[in-house]
Amino acid sequence: MSRLESAGIKPRLKAMAMKSNQHELGEIAAFCRRYTKDYFRFDPQLHLRYDRNLSRNLEIKAERLSPAEVAAVERADCQRYQALQRKCDRLLIKGTGARSLFFCRAGLDSFTIGWDGTFKLCGSLTDPSCTCDLREVPLKKAWGRFAPSVRKRKPGGKRFSEMCGQCELVNLCLWCPAHAYLETGKVDEPVDAFCAVAEARKELLG
Repeated sequence: MSRLESAGIKPRLKAMAMKSNQHELGEIAAFCRRYTKDYFRFDPQLHLRYDRNLSRNLEIKAERLSPAEVAAVERADCQRYQALQRKCDRLLIKGTGARSLFFCRAGLDSFTIGWDGTFKLCGSLTDPSCTCDLREVPLKKAWGRFAPSVRKRKPGGKRFSEMCGQCELVNLCLWCPAHAYLETGKVDEPVDAFCAVAEARKELLG
């Protein structure tokens, strides 16, 4: 870190919150906030592997914090908890009926190009129907036509419409099309574990 600072580089630090480092998160946060460029955050969402390796995915799931543990570590971090309280009105929203598939900003103001030339709306969105090969599709077309067409996709299936489409806790949830695909193989499938985290966060905010 001292070498980065001496070179005039201001890093932005982030940490994953998981079972094996749960007891150290306070110290990790203190270290990161001492050096980070503007803000530090920890992320409790350990997403599954893009190659869908079953044995590795089981290891990842074993490291995930439970919904109650996620809420507990967020409550224990003063800055995180105060930020959640400040944003409470935006996080707990009124139901507005069926929603589009994409709640996030993937493909709106940025995109990702993989090492193999795969164009993706975000680094985690690996569903083949949501990616294209830049060796076959010009970048201008991928960004100008393909990305908007993916964002316009409508969710299919009754379960999504009845759960995610109507949920008032969507802003407290870990769900997104990318994570849904990694968890279930479908971009529009609800994930019960994510629902439980959203409920735990709601209780945290009172």
